[in-house]
Amino acid sequence: MSTAPANVPAPSTLPTLLIVDDEEGPRHSLRMVFRQDFNVHAVENGDKALDYAKAHPVQLAILDIRMAGKSGIDVLRGLKAIDPHIEVIMLTAYETIETARQALRLGACDYLSKPFDLSTIREAVTRALHLRRISETVSSTSERLKALSEQLNDASVKEEMARTTTEIYAGALHDINNPLTVITGYVELLRHKLDSVGSLYGADLQAVREDVNLLAKQVNTCAAITRRYLRFVNKRSAQAPEVSVNQVIDDVHTLMRGHPSLRGGKLSAKYLERDASAQIGGTELIQILLNLTVNAFQSAERPQTVWIAAERYDEPLKIETFRDTPEERFINLESFANHAPLVALSVIDQGPGIPQDVLSRIFEPYFTTKAQSGTGLGLAIVVRLVKHHCGLIQVKTKLGEGTRFTIYLPAKEPNNSANPFGT
Repeated sequence: MSTAPANVPAPSTLPTLLIVDDEEGPRHSLRMVFRQDFNVHAVENGDKALDYAKAHPVQLAILDIRMAGKSGIDVLRGLKAIDPHIEVIMLTAYETIETARQALRLGACDYLSKPFDLSTIREAVTRALHLRRISETVSSTSERLKALSEQLNDASVKEEMARTTTEIYAGALHDINNPLTVITGYVELLRHKLDSVGSLYGADLQAVREDVNLLAKQVNTCAAITRRYLRFVNKRSAQAPEVSVNQVIDDVHTLMRGHPSLRGGKLSAKYLERDASAQIGGTELIQILLNLTVNAFQSAERPQTVWIAAERYDEPLKIETFRDTPEERFINLESFANHAPLVALSVIDQGPGIPQDVLSRIFEPYFTTKAQSGTGLGLAIVVRLVKHHCGLIQVKTKLGEGTRFTIYLPAKEPNNSANPFGT
């Protein structure tokens, strides 16, 4: 078994103190004062100091302001650029108020005059080390809080997405209820007919045959509805997802037919004249449009007409002209796959519009203007899904006139043999 050579020192666990002074005397004095409590590294110019800080973690630094080459102010600026948490003490034999102000503005924690006495420099270093440890604690706590917040956001968004899936199931039950009601009625009618006659001949037999055919048709309707909604919630395949735009618009129209948010309103649709396949899963696109459509109906107290409108682009968008304004916002411009063909799906309402202070926050998780019923996660889900598929969100609003949410997604020519639900 091999052992480490005896002359190799163990790694230092002491904090590192970087001393920068072009005079040998102060460098030597400070090294002797702090060598027991710090891993001291002393250099004679700013370039060596910055090279060392780039290659090694530094907790504290003591800088002379006036040096040949880079000044102490330049070195301070460079150290803070490398690590903003490095605590820096400035030393000078030529003190001026302006220099002191400049050093403090750049983040120096103390400013001492030469010559300095031993107790003063020790106190300054003790304070600086205390500040560094507080900074590290705050930074570590902030990172843990950020990680915890992201975990909570993920859990909440997943819960909200599960709720949307539950709404799809509820839509299935609602749609199946109508043919089941017809079936129940005809079963009762048939039982009554059969109870009232001993045997069936002629017109009575023909009437029963017609009723049975109608029952079979309603059963087939139930089966078709079940298959349709099961496709909505099927797991996505490993292949790149795609879904017919016109099919999804039709599906959302069906899902919204009995939705309580309608409140006497009307959902209208403008389909693509030439269908295209959006590069996204069918369930995901349905979730996006459902969230936007429900929000649109909830934007006004009175009944209104909400439009879902589809448009196709066979050339890239001129995104260099897209700019946020008090009435318009863009989300995910930096990661948008702006390659033709593209499809745009807009949800347009006739509500009161979105005030500027609200428009700047609507995509934040948990932000809601619906104090009693809103979770503040619907638009966060939209952002997550659109970003995941390299899409773009545009919001255009005008107070007193309404709002238009547009989702731009990569597309391609429809594959007639592919599953229209993108699952």
